[in-house]
Amino acid sequence: MIGIRSRKKDAEATRAYLKAHKLMDNQHIVVRGSSFIYFPVTRIDDKALRRLKELGATKVEMQFKASEKRSGYREALLKELGKPDYDNTIKSYDLVGDTAIVDADRKSAVKLAKAIMSVNRNVKRVIRKAGAVTGRYRTREFSHVAGERGYVVRYRENGITLELDIRKSFFSPRLAYERKRISGLVRDKENVIVMFAGVGPYAILIAKEHPGCKVIAMELNRNAYNYLVENVRLNRLSNVIPVLGDVRKTSTGYRQFADRIVMPLPKDGYGFVGAAVSMAKPHCTIHYYAFANSKDPYSHNTRSIGRLLAKFGKKARFIGMRIVRTYSSTEVEIALDFVVS
Repeated sequence: MIGIRSRKKDAEATRAYLKAHKLMDNQHIVVRGSSFIYFPVTRIDDKALRRLKELGATKVEMQFKASEKRSGYREALLKELGKPDYDNTIKSYDLVGDTAIVDADRKSAVKLAKAIMSVNRNVKRVIRKAGAVTGRYRTREFSHVAGERGYVVRYRENGITLELDIRKSFFSPRLAYERKRISGLVRDKENVIVMFAGVGPYAILIAKEHPGCKVIAMELNRNAYNYLVENVRLNRLSNVIPVLGDVRKTSTGYRQFADRIVMPLPKDGYGFVGAAVSMAKPHCTIHYYAFANSKDPYSHNTRSIGRLLAKFGKKARFIGMRIVRTYSSTEVEIALDFVVS
């Protein structure tokens, strides 16, 4: 059967891409070798193979064992929920370190937790989303469901280690592929600025994979900033400079500094494009994120960026556009890669 071979350090990004595009074959078991991890897939096309090639992943033909664990999870869920509720409950969960995060009401979450912990012994706690992402710092409320209490987690992704309090800073494991994609585009010795850096997933990955780069990580949320500083230490990096403050103000210290700028703020990023342009060298590449209508995700945003840059006497040359993930039934998160000229 068809499989995808990935280097161990790139496995999380490969997994995230396959899951996001519904290519994973969940009926079979992932194979872990000494240097590579092999993912079973249901299908693969040329476009997906090109994306995976950017991660160093390749298509292979091999045998995979049937997944008893997956069927065990389904059986456990059916036992806990019953057939009617099973069909109407979100059964997937995010795994951040040893913490499983579910999106369900309290009653259903308790049943999900029992099923998850019965088949995954690495999960030490289950928490649930108790509100939407809101506020200046893009945080959400969580509540304890089962297992150990606490909200500080340590998470490994793409060969880096991140520690964070999930209540006090925004973080999504579902963006692992996007972070790896951006790092793969960086050239060594570039000056890179990551705006809205959070606890450092973009900045730390770029700095680790490109030791010749100088990476400036700007973050407003003091709690996230403190973890950013700690994560730089955990990963033993000397080429990341954490900067605390509003990027509209901190940008003044980095005028015409950046060869590349990352703007991972899809909800309000448009209001900070001016700050990004002020930090851009000639021909700087900007990675801009936005929420968009799923029926026509690019037209409005490309026109808006073009008009805005014209006010600064600049032009945007778009070199890449992609849907990062589905956000709701009508919205998607998109990434626009453009060169300022």
